[in-house]
Amino acid sequence: MLIQREAKVSHEIGPVHTILSDPAFVIPRVLPPVKVIEVTGNSFKGSGQHFVYLFGISGTVYRGVDITYVFSIKGNGTGNGRIVISPGSLLKFTLEYEGYMERNLRLFSASKWVDNFLKNLDEDIRIERIRRKI
Repeated sequence: MLIQREAKVSHEIGPVHTILSDPAFVIPRVLPPVKVIEVTGNSFKGSGQHFVYLFGISGTVYRGVDITYVFSIKGNGTGNGRIVISPGSLLKFTLEYEGYMERNLRLFSASKWVDNFLKNLDEDIRIERIRRKI
């Protein structure tokens, strides 16, 4: 499954990069079934439920010019994915995933989740900047 989108962001690139480098901000917004997320350095792990399927998620965030999240989802099977975010005035977003629950995510949810994430992103960043005072 591959989802690619672009969105305009009205904030400066520094704060956008800082906020979008935080798995606690990005992962639950891109993957709303993730209800619990713990971040330790560049690593994160969490858990959630999609329909009746319980799963765990773990991964690493790599920060550079682009922000890359490499993650795996484990439940009754295993899936691997990657989120790449290229911040700028025109933010580029890519979600790649294959494996466990891929068919359900592709058919029912993932595209809508990404669209909602990007639709609300400018306002979510504004609120997060106020909360973090950046």
